[in-house]
Amino acid sequence: MSNLARTKAIKHHRDERPDLDQQMTFFEALWDAQDEIAVQAAAYTPADGDATTRALDANQTLFSLVTPTVPAGAYRDAVKKVADLMVEHAGLPDDQIAGLKDADLAAAITDEALAEALDGFDVFIQAVVTKLDDERLTSPLLAYILQEAMVPFLREPATAAMAAAGKYDWMNWSSGLCPICGTPASSAIVLDEGELQGGRRWLSCPTCRAKWEYARLRCVRCGSRDMKDLEYLYDESDPGHKIHTCKKCHGYLPVAFEKDLKIIGIPEVEEVVMVRLETVAAERGFTPLGDETAERPN
Repeated sequence: MSNLARTKAIKHHRDERPDLDQQMTFFEALWDAQDEIAVQAAAYTPADGDATTRALDANQTLFSLVTPTVPAGAYRDAVKKVADLMVEHAGLPDDQIAGLKDADLAAAITDEALAEALDGFDVFIQAVVTKLDDERLTSPLLAYILQEAMVPFLREPATAAMAAAGKYDWMNWSSGLCPICGTPASSAIVLDEGELQGGRRWLSCPTCRAKWEYARLRCVRCGSRDMKDLEYLYDESDPGHKIHTCKKCHGYLPVAFEKDLKIIGIPEVEEVVMVRLETVAAERGFTPLGDETAERPN
């Protein structure tokens, strides 16, 4: 991610949407913290190009081929940093703020659980939730903190793994699950590539920040290509931000269109802007992952 492009995107949306100032303040602080933490990421050497291609063709994520090492001490510090930012800037309810201040998050993250985290992040989250045993600290809250703290340790390994794939045709991956770590995509950007070529849709992973191409006219959650099931929800005054919904699985995906943004689209920034549209999608019965999210590439 270009810090300059991110800064420009934040400024653009602050100017366009003054109501997002508090949210942008929090996320800008979070992204800056992740940049600082990322220097502590362990060195990573991906598999060679041939092994990488074979793994992708076999529907195998690249982190399962060569798993990154996450330094335990640095990760615990990152969790505390993210939790502190949540307390200071996220506008949490008073009971959750008190819970985070009281909790010893570092002690709840065992070396054994962290070592297995990339094999099953949900299991890792539940282990921390169980260890803390504090009803004020809900699973979604802790999941967000643990995931955002993991991001800076996986960004560079993900970049290296993607580079090892060379000119691999990501349309062959054909899944809304990240080809690097297996996390469901959190959003997409449709690139501005000119009138003749149109725009390709690139999905974004919230855990390792990898990006991969996926068909535009297809549900990211269940793989449906039936046009009767697929439609966009959007505000006509803001055509650059839309929610792609599927009536078959009731899933959705936030999508930004670079041509209408008038800036370089940065997935994390555009996701903040599209939260209000996600609320509309939820009111109409759609959920972020739907009820038929593919366990494997669809």
